[in-house]
Amino acid sequence: MREPGTQSEERLLARVAAGDEAAFRDLYERTHRRLYYYLLRLLADPSDAEDVLVETFTEVWRCAKKFRGRSRATTWMVGIGRNLAMNRRRRTQTHVSLETLADPPGEGGVDLAGADRRRVLRAALARLSPKHWEVLDLVFYQGLHYREAAEVLSIPENTVKTRVFYAKDALRKALAEMGVRRDDL
Repeated sequence: MREPGTQSEERLLARVAAGDEAAFRDLYERTHRRLYYYLLRLLADPSDAEDVLVETFTEVWRCAKKFRGRSRATTWMVGIGRNLAMNRRRRTQTHVSLETLADPPGEGGVDLAGADRRRVLRAALARLSPKHWEVLDLVFYQGLHYREAAEVLSIPENTVKTRVFYAKDALRKALAEMGVRRDDL
């Protein structure tokens, strides 16, 4: 829920399209952390993720007038970031290993049970194909709707639904092979 007096990302993006630097700063502050961790999961290198984050916001500034409002502003921005990350991966010929991914910063102190849970989930996710872990990331970590994930991935919405179904099934099997019961998570 938005605080009273705050603007939606879509309104901020409209102001960015008009050249409003304050709106750009506000949009950056609201979205850069989630976008950075998404890029980090794609690229598995903090330096590359930071570089692509800068490129993404440069494109957002440059192309804000092209946003048509057919999706949420954050979906549009994730799509830009994903395309730039994929281009970087093709250029550098690196392969992403989910085992190397950093945990997003938590709130408050260290929760060892939570850290163990994240470690186990990362290990299970590492067993998924890239197309399956990416769709889970977009839908569950980024909070995109199926339609929005389909737009980011340039695939039909039903394909996203199918991939989520099979990815969840593969994740359940991977966790079972690791001796983790559903109730353990």
